[in-house]
Amino acid sequence: MSRRSLIVLVFAALLGGCTFQSGPSFEAAGDRELVWPTPPETARLAWAGEYRPGARGYRRPHGLGVASDGRVCIADPGAGVVWLHAPEGRARYVGAGKLHSPVDCAFVGPELLVVSDSMAGQLVAFDPRGKVVWRSAAGEMARPAGIAVDAEGQRIVVCDVTRHRLVIVDTAGQVIGEIGERGAEEGQFNFPTDVAIGPWGRLYVVDAMNFRIQILDPEGRAVLTFGVAGDGPGTFHRPRGVSVDRQGRIYVSDALFDVVQIFDGQGRLLMALGQRGRGPGEFWMPAGVAVQDGSRLLVADAYNRRVQAFRLLVAAEETR
Repeated sequence: MSRRSLIVLVFAALLGGCTFQSGPSFEAAGDRELVWPTPPETARLAWAGEYRPGARGYRRPHGLGVASDGRVCIADPGAGVVWLHAPEGRARYVGAGKLHSPVDCAFVGPELLVVSDSMAGQLVAFDPRGKVVWRSAAGEMARPAGIAVDAEGQRIVVCDVTRHRLVIVDTAGQVIGEIGERGAEEGQFNFPTDVAIGPWGRLYVVDAMNFRIQILDPEGRAVLTFGVAGDGPGTFHRPRGVSVDRQGRIYVSDALFDVVQIFDGQGRLLMALGQRGRGPGEFWMPAGVAVQDGSRLLVADAYNRRVQAFRLLVAAEETR
């Protein structure tokens, strides 16, 4: 073994994970130009490539998180770990033997990775070496799922699915507030599964069994609600993940329809991407979605064991 190879292996070990050539990696689209919608309509998305599992990678990628420096985290409840991709795509994992069912993840600054461990009913925070920094207190949450971090990196918002509420946690893992209760009125939830924080600090919540997206202000007051149960464009059947870009466009995955629907800031449908399949722009049980650096959309394509990446093409002026 060369000295350089030894240094790489030692560095990976210090980070608390494992890097390997047969693990996940990003494969760029190259010269293959695929856009959606197809001409003559104005293209909004272009195929950018995919994070592929390799021989020893993802089992069932679910939740996604992105950092301002280009890092990507992928919560994988099938493998019981969280995969971390460096900006150049190199992968390692954290949490082996420390997590039961990691379903979502988020970066809190450069030093903290927070993971929702759904079956354990806890949030778990890791440092850059993969060491557990804190766990939220047992019993404070029943089934944590989607998580989001505010722009200041001070508040972590968590969907507590089976208690039908959002829980607000500080960066030390202490609960400092909650929003909502079970119901169908504005500000109430029925199995919320994911949350994103968008422009002006607004909360975008997948209110799954009310078949809608709720938009709340930072204090939890209702701003806008859209969506109904159905099987046509703009409706929901099993909404799963949500993300928001800088212009206020809203991206919602639907696990049963195998699509990602894109809405403007007022909840009006702009387009739907996907169908059941294994090709680019096709999905099998899409889960988490994330907008990376305002320029790429990432979609966890759970049963295809990959994360697809798309370039965002449409200008800002149409979205609000």
